[in-house]
Amino acid sequence: METIGYRGSITIDRGRVILHRNAGGEVWLAQPEIARLFGVFEAAVRANIRAIYRSEALRRGPTQRIVHGVEFYNLEMIAALAFRLRSLESEAFRRWLLHPAAPHLRLVELPDETAPAN
Repeated sequence: METIGYRGSITIDRGRVILHRNAGGEVWLAQPEIARLFGVFEAAVRANIRAIYRSEALRRGPTQRIVHGVEFYNLEMIAALAFRLRSLESEAFRRWLLHPAAPHLRLVELPDETAPAN
């Protein structure tokens, strides 16, 4: 059985992107979390994920994990979705992706809470 542990998170607050990565430097979000992040319906997220895989722009293996029947997607898929979805939040995320040194970036890295203590 596959596990992810602490999955990280992304929030968009007043146009600022706040990214919390896990200890492995990754972020994994489920479809409902992506929909909330971008302020769109979950059906739009699901349809665009299918379109991205169908077009072979991304491959499932590296970008998707299924844990206990829940599908999680990494930052590469989240970025691809940001360019397909139309919302103020997806626009802010695209700006953050294209201009990471801009003042609207705030990067927070948290340790993986599931990692064994040394």
